[in-house]
Amino acid sequence: MTEPDEPEPTDFAARYQVLTNGARQWLSYHFVEGRITRFGRQLQGALAACDAKLPGAGERFVHELADVRYVPTRDDPDKWRKGYEQLVQKLAEILVTRIILDAAWPAGTTFQIEPANPVTGSRPDLVVDTPNRQWLFEVKCPSFIDHQERRAERGHQMPVRGPIGAVPGIRAEATLPRDNTLKDFLASADTKFRDFSAKPRTGILFVLWDSYIFEATSALRHEDAGLLTANSWLHNANGRVPFDAVDGVVVLNHLDILKLAPQEQPIRRDDPFTIGGEGQPPNVWCPNLGRGDLDPLVAGIFDAAPVGDLVAADYMPKDYVMWLDLDRDRG
Repeated sequence: MTEPDEPEPTDFAARYQVLTNGARQWLSYHFVEGRITRFGRQLQGALAACDAKLPGAGERFVHELADVRYVPTRDDPDKWRKGYEQLVQKLAEILVTRIILDAAWPAGTTFQIEPANPVTGSRPDLVVDTPNRQWLFEVKCPSFIDHQERRAERGHQMPVRGPIGAVPGIRAEATLPRDNTLKDFLASADTKFRDFSAKPRTGILFVLWDSYIFEATSALRHEDAGLLTANSWLHNANGRVPFDAVDGVVVLNHLDILKLAPQEQPIRRDDPFTIGGEGQPPNVWCPNLGRGDLDPLVAGIFDAAPVGDLVAADYMPKDYVMWLDLDRDRG
């Protein structure tokens, strides 16, 4: 008796070209038939890995990638920037989904991409249903182009709300906290996770960031104002806004990797759709108030350490940062 032939793997590059009808879009260069780029091959590999663990996931993602429309800078610089940030957001979702699907979950585990919350109607990016627990995951990438340019131009920065911000005139020339961005991410995740089911649940928000990780850890875990602490600056009529359905945030030091890889400016030699590896800094776990360590399985696959364990300057919450331009000062 002969074994049935294995199905041919989906050619996601060809699917992208069909879905975009041959028009120039963000990944058209990477997916040209006969000369797929290294990044194109890596992205195809990530899509295939998702599809192998959850049939249909790769096709879903390639449709979503094709829906991110390219607008040339000369036509509309603002739309170009927003489009590129949307592309990186989608790449981040593919990265996180691939890592989660590849993990050693217990037998009987099932996966769903963007199932509807039966109460709120909102859709978390991924739900992992194990026999004893439900895991809900949301992936967010902040707008970054304008922020990175502004930060590079300004000599000082306030990563958190605090008394320094009351100094006359200081805010006008400072890079301000990104806590409103993170507040919006937490609120969105909380709506998607809340009341999802009666099963024991863990809700985790993943946020992509660049190497200035202290911006995120300050906004989330600074002891005097962090959104996930008892002294959060965010209150409503009932007091501190708790985001109770969110157990914590994993801040992924991966933004510049996914930002530069499609531009063929890789900052690491291996696959940008993997976590860790030679020269790759760790990621950080910021628990919500009253929550403990990240589950060892999730911590391991995302190389995430608790915020208090990472004493490097780039990771620690801060009140104020002054940047020195040594080349300018020498002049």
